[in-house]
Amino acid sequence: MKKTIMTLCAFAASSVVATASGHTYDETNEMVYAALSRAAFYYADLREGSPPDNDPPPTTWLGFLGPETNGWTLAGKMAAFDWYLSTLATNDCKSLDYFDKLYAAVAVGKCEEFNYTNAAPAMKALALNPRGIERDEAIGLAVKFSAVDAATTEFVETIITNVNGYSSGERVECYWEYAKKLRQDPCTNGVCASALSMFYRNRKVSGTGAATLDRLFADKIEGYAQSSNRLDTALSMLTVTNMRPQFVEYFTGVTNQLLSSGQPLPWIEVCNGGN
Repeated sequence: MKKTIMTLCAFAASSVVATASGHTYDETNEMVYAALSRAAFYYADLREGSPPDNDPPPTTWLGFLGPETNGWTLAGKMAAFDWYLSTLATNDCKSLDYFDKLYAAVAVGKCEEFNYTNAAPAMKALALNPRGIERDEAIGLAVKFSAVDAATTEFVETIITNVNGYSSGERVECYWEYAKKLRQDPCTNGVCASALSMFYRNRKVSGTGAATLDRLFADKIEGYAQSSNRLDTALSMLTVTNMRPQFVEYFTGVTNQLLSSGQPLPWIEVCNGGN
């Protein structure tokens, strides 16, 4: 008995994909379901003795989505997959059954495996879905697949400042990925400076990501490594309760290093990020 993947899909969305691919909503739903199901159980089936079919393994787009059959082109299948990803933004994913949650995880995993940068908007939307799942992975991919720009900075700020709506793990993923991009950026324009400013003004929101930010600021902001700003932040982080020993050890080390430097620690203006 065939199972419908998404039960809350809007008619408009199904009409768009049907028009684009030349297939009906039911045909599209069935094709995407088959691809996700095969990918989810392919290696388990192999361990049981034999592959489920003669198609290549789901480690390429062709192997994942399958050959061009029944009027489906590979481009049409990818459009259908894009549609599926877009439905995750508005679905009550937490109420889905076990298999649909599994398929959502497979879909997000394939975006990562294939470095599917076209999925950036869908990953952002899933990350912002209060009833979304796989949000830590979606957050990381959304940032990884996006440029350092005003829109990405706004997205990151939305995540890291919503301490009640996002778990520590989800917010850490956001800190890590954007900090990584900023470390790789030459920061020769105002966009990078604006991103650093955003992080700086939110550096005391919580202990989550604080060590990542400290290393980023020391690397990218001139004078920060030996500043009163850094000492102030480190002392503030040491007042955070219930933090891991590694966190306390890190900021204790930063504090001791600054206090024992034997040099004055100036207060610097940081990217117009405030105090």
